[in-house]
Amino acid sequence: MLVSALCVPVLAQLMPNVAELRYQGRRSGRRIALPVACARIGDTVVVRVARAESKTWWRNFTTPHPASIRRDGRWVNGMAHVAYPGTLEHEELAAYYQQILTHCEVPVADPLVVIELPPHTKDTSGLRHQSPRDGLWRRWTMTVTAGEAVGFTAPALVGVLVRDAAPATAAAALLAAGLWEGTVLGAAQARVLVPVVPGLRGRSWITATVLGSMVAWSIALVAMTVGDSVAHGPAAVSVPLTILGAVSLLLSIGIAQWIVLRPLVTRAYRWIAATAAGWLGGLAAFVALTSPLWQPGQPFGLVVVIGIAGGLVMAAVMAAVTGWFLVAILATTSAAPAAPKNTR
Repeated sequence: MLVSALCVPVLAQLMPNVAELRYQGRRSGRRIALPVACARIGDTVVVRVARAESKTWWRNFTTPHPASIRRDGRWVNGMAHVAYPGTLEHEELAAYYQQILTHCEVPVADPLVVIELPPHTKDTSGLRHQSPRDGLWRRWTMTVTAGEAVGFTAPALVGVLVRDAAPATAAAALLAAGLWEGTVLGAAQARVLVPVVPGLRGRSWITATVLGSMVAWSIALVAMTVGDSVAHGPAAVSVPLTILGAVSLLLSIGIAQWIVLRPLVTRAYRWIAATAAGWLGGLAAFVALTSPLWQPGQPFGLVVVIGIAGGLVMAAVMAAVTGWFLVAILATTSAAPAAPKNTR
């Protein structure tokens, strides 16, 4: 105990987000001190138990048990319990933990020891403490811009490669590229959304994004195939069809994602309008940049570079617009609290 009392505080000072945990062993009755990696979330301190199968200390908290935690010489007492993998509590707290300690990855099999502090305990402990929604617009814009930019490289490259191919071949290749784009975009969005929307599963979000993307690409390919015929037809037919196709394209991803958000977010239907506005702005930016630059007879490499540059601008505009809407939507929903106060 004496060695721990001397060494643990030193270690806690040298390593960020390492604190000293003390408790009394249930069976031995001994006072135990050890360093732990943790993050503070409101009135809760979350301790990750790495390689739990080789450790026993955390089993003292299989039922609620008193514990104390110290940082910068200040002790705070609370009640601790274990959040087990596979439970909703574990999923939510692991997401918050991951958001705060971005350099750490929390394996789904790691238990968490949850120390509930007295309500409104002032945080002077030095532990990193933030709401997962802090800087949400910036994180969303940067992450989604990168994801969509990477995802769009496939359609940009494939579009140039198949411009002289048979229609069926070109359509199949572009749909495959659209599948890649939807997967990467969905993964990027899920990375930001999962920590701030409790209950949201990344796999469900990615699947919905892929399905919406495939619908959008299918509509675009139909428009490319029959667009000239429709444009030269009667206005009474061509105008409604054009409007219907454009609206369906803009709404496809939003509707697919709304199905996933609906049980989790208040008035989730607003996300449909948000994605439509984002994609409308992004596509307009893409056309505005690439139309003057693309010219007949240009080298293959230049055409691809222009397309990728247009995709980057499109991604940035879409991400910025949808991010603004996302912040507004989550600010008025009761489904995603800034930090849990009683997680049991």
